[in-house]
Amino acid sequence: MKRKENFAGSLPGTGRGLVAFPDTYVVVDLETTGLDPERDQIIEIGALEVTAGKRGRTFSTLLQPRTPLEGQYVSPFITRLTGITNEMLAAAPQPRQALEAFGKFLGSRVAVGYNVGFDMGFLQQQFQDQLYRPLANDWVDVLPMAQTLFPLWDHHRLNNLAAWYHVENKEAHRALSDVETTETCFRKLKEDAGRQYPSLEDFLEKVRQKLNKKDEGEQLSLW
Repeated sequence: MKRKENFAGSLPGTGRGLVAFPDTYVVVDLETTGLDPERDQIIEIGALEVTAGKRGRTFSTLLQPRTPLEGQYVSPFITRLTGITNEMLAAAPQPRQALEAFGKFLGSRVAVGYNVGFDMGFLQQQFQDQLYRPLANDWVDVLPMAQTLFPLWDHHRLNNLAAWYHVENKEAHRALSDVETTETCFRKLKEDAGRQYPSLEDFLEKVRQKLNKKDEGEQLSLW
């Protein structure tokens, strides 16, 4: 449940989006109470470290959001979508504690994700609100890479890419499962790009051109 627009990079001191295939990075995914980082909140963080192309440790935590009604942290829609219940969140860590732990796990590494500008917008807002410091990590978004490599597809959701690569996402819309799916798809997409383009840099330049057109007013369709 991620909308096309994102707020990543809008706060002072935050990182920037890169178009690259880093060898060392952390794949990141969030589940949230809604779509607006200034109003809604993070309820789950999942992350997977990749070092020199090899999978390493994982990170997963729920976060107990603020709530106007005692015990009602998420809407029935979010529970149906993610499987995350009010009871689970009642026992979850406070946001500051969870964000501190995630920040230590992430370190200074690049974040990679699918439509990750959405996730980074939330993380940047919450780091500022809860930890009183910016999240300065750069990020790489897999979505425009998929749109560039498969321009004729009607939809470019993560599940479309996973189906193409025969990757089973056992718990779609749970952060850690989405992270593991994204990492596999990112690796396979890189292999495909290397076969279809003269070089990976040629492919990345094509992605940059597509993003530049978007900045000039062209709307890329996520859905």
